[in-house]
Amino acid sequence: MTRQDLIAALWHGRDPFADPPADLRPADLQGWRSIHPYLEEAVIDLRPAVIVEIGTWKGASALYLARTLAERGIDGTIVAVDTWLGAVDHWADAGLFAELRTEHGFPSLYRTFLANVLRAGMADRVVPLPLDSVNAAELMRLRGVSADVIHLDAGHEEASVAADLRAWWPVLRPGGLFIADDYDRLGGRFPGVTRAVDAFCAEFGVAGPWSHRGKCKFVKPE
Repeated sequence: MTRQDLIAALWHGRDPFADPPADLRPADLQGWRSIHPYLEEAVIDLRPAVIVEIGTWKGASALYLARTLAERGIDGTIVAVDTWLGAVDHWADAGLFAELRTEHGFPSLYRTFLANVLRAGMADRVVPLPLDSVNAAELMRLRGVSADVIHLDAGHEEASVAADLRAWWPVLRPGGLFIADDYDRLGGRFPGVTRAVDAFCAEFGVAGPWSHRGKCKFVKPE
């Protein structure tokens, strides 16, 4: 699917970047593991038409994927799924909470993401989808949109990760690649991520996952 196909399917033909605000925020690409070999390899090896990222935050990893697609001459699009409201850790931690940039009692993080995409000149490579993970997956299934690559970096609690894996597995095409962030068999900051991924792979008979530098990956059987 092209970007226009995705906009037709997910936005009823209305480009969400068609009328950008005049007062863009300064570039702010603060993030975690936004540049990673698994992301680059996914683009090079699969030449994906559709990449879905769940948990985009300010867009650093989505833009890295978009730039890699452009550099390789691949006509692919990133569907950036996020509520831009933060997860429980963003609300529990004072430093992360400040990044939500609340205005009148409501987070304005999407404005930071929007500015980052526009300033990077990658609006033609990105389609935002401001829904929670489960509803976004359901919308994509209803619209017949499948993904070649899924990058999951949303909630970190075991139950939410397990729900995300089950919701997005039907969206990933057979032979597609699933990448999950914050995976660490030594425990790490978010052990629930590792438990959820391992349990999912065991239940569905999926080889792997293979892990490296805080991310893991596994392939959906053909």
